Amino acid sequence: EEVAMLPTAAKKSSAGTRQQFRAGEPMDERDSARTWECLKNAIHQIHQHNASSLSFEELYRNAYNLVLHKYGELLYNGVQGVVADHLKEVAQSCIDCPDDRLLEELKRQWDDHKTTMVMIRDILMYMDRNFVSQYKKVPVYEMGLIIFRENVSGHPRVRSRLLTLMLNNISAERLGEQVDRILLKHTVSMLVELGVQGKNVYRECFEDQFLDATRKFYQDESSQYISQNTCSDYLRKAEMRIREERARVENYVHESTMDKIQELCDEEWIMSHYKTLIQMENSGCAWMFAHDKVQDLERMYRLFSRVPTTLKEVQRVMMDCICESGRDILNDPEKVKDPVSFISAILTLKQKFDQFVKESFKESKEFQLTLKQAFESFLNRDTRTAQYLSLYVDDMFRKGLKGMSSDVEIDASLEHVVTVFRFLQDKDVFENFYKQHLARRLLMGRSVSDEAEKSMISKLKSECGHQYTSKLEGMFQDMKLSEDLMRQYKSSYAGAGPSRSRPSSAAPAASSAGAIDLKVSVLTS
Repeated sequence: EEVAMLPTAAKKSSAGTRQQFRAGEPMDERDSARTWECLKNAIHQIHQHNASSLSFEELYRNAYNLVLHKYGELLYNGVQGVVADHLKEVAQSCIDCPDDRLLEELKRQWDDHKTTMVMIRDILMYMDRNFVSQYKKVPVYEMGLIIFRENVSGHPRVRSRLLTLMLNNISAERLGEQVDRILLKHTVSMLVELGVQGKNVYRECFEDQFLDATRKFYQDESSQYISQNTCSDYLRKAEMRIREERARVENYVHESTMDKIQELCDEEWIMSHYKTLIQMENSGCAWMFAHDKVQDLERMYRLFSRVPTTLKEVQRVMMDCICESGRDILNDPEKVKDPVSFISAILTLKQKFDQFVKESFKESKEFQLTLKQAFESFLNRDTRTAQYLSLYVDDMFRKGLKGMSSDVEIDASLEHVVTVFRFLQDKDVFENFYKQHLARRLLMGRSVSDEAEKSMISKLKSECGHQYTSKLEGMFQDMKLSEDLMRQYKSSYAGAGPSRSRPSSAAPAASSAGAIDLKVSVLTS
């Protein structure tokens, strides 16, 4: 059954690999030595690329007989020695190879070694399944990897040159030169595959030194770049370098390095310089807010989100910018004289930072909270804000809504008022002023739209509850009751007029009295 599992090449035969025994025949030391010599010669042929002349079926049977007759140790140690001797010659060819061809030579020898070890493993399949398993030896293929690791890739005169060549290639690529990524990927794969039996060759022979070199490179580059460029330029450079390192891992560095290299980039490009970037006088965070640099702030947010603690400083600057702009409005003598101009300036400021929160900071909950706290902070320092907001609404209902054609436009204007209302701590003060102004509008008939008035009250009700708007709603009920009473009065007066008997001399006076347009409105709220 074992023979049936061999590759097609097992069908081929030659005199050099004749089967030494028939099944069941005993084997002494002389026979075992002859059998091993036959296998040894066959392995030499495999190393010399003459495998096509061999009968793998006979070789398999010879190895099977050696293990069956308790000569597994002879076979295992013999194979180990033959492979080691061959790889010492391979190592010498790599040592003699000039630097500009070393990676290609290693690739050729490594591919060749893996191919030959697969053939040898197939011949020794029975030994792997029985002797190796029973005595807890290293399987044949892995044994070949270890010997290659010790004699070739790990040779002092190969290992150091290999590392230097790989790091130099990566450094050259960072500087814009073209490198052979396929060859580098092959070299990395070799180091990963050599990591058998608990040894991490990739990390020991490449990754640790690669990360150290990368850190040093970016420490120098980031420090130099920040001293010579604006904040926006630095952010673009950092973004590009982080993207390049990700692509490098995707192209040829092993995937296990991805998190490490990304964390390293975050430390050197972001964590080490984020305060300096934010505080840059003519290009930093405050400057970006002042000059509406939505995209630059978006890039800053995207990068700093990789190290979330750095965003606290951006939030602090945003808070300071809002409060400073708010204080400018509160202290502007022209705006303080005009409630409409005062509230319009606040709404403009709010819309400006709403855009930052939405587009730059992707509606982050933390930045929404910062915006809320900032507006609450400066708006509630001045007790006039509640009164001025009510006066702004009064002006809007008397004049401001006239130019608006659609309900959507009107609703948006009302919503802007509500956003400022939410920041007020003195909501009762606002309610008192709003009640007075609403009463004047209703009694004097100066409101542009009753529907808009009711919509505004509905929004206030949603914010503060039924109790808050009950008196305001009561005013509309009073107005409706007054209209009903006047309608009844006029109807009854008109019905009684013709049936009355009046002196003819009084007719002009009655006619004159009937011409009076009487309107009475009463608000009890």
